[in-house]
Amino acid sequence: MTIDVRREAVNFPIQNRNVAVGVAAVEVNPFGFRFIKGIQLYAPGSSDVTPNTATIWLGNANVTSDQVIETGGFPLVPGSSLFLPAEFAADLYVISGSASQILTWLGV
Repeated sequence: MTIDVRREAVNFPIQNRNVAVGVAAVEVNPFGFRFIKGIQLYAPGSSDVTPNTATIWLGNANVTSDQVIETGGFPLVPGSSLFLPAEFAADLYVISGSASQILTWLGV
């Protein structure tokens, strides 16, 4: 789903953050921000100033950086993005198999 922000009325504060992602799971939205439309997640790629070199994995607090059936996360490879139409993303965690990765997000 793509949102054309030029066509959307925004009568509330837009939130954004960069999250340092490494080999331990970290919460994407520890601030408890609520969203009206959802949250756009982006893993910087090769055309960005500071690109990621490894996949970021999305999931719950027990997420792992692999495809294990019980705990493996949803992969977000460098240069890719994902929109989650979620009002409250407080239970979303990220991890990578490599240190010093970045996840950028924008909540609308």
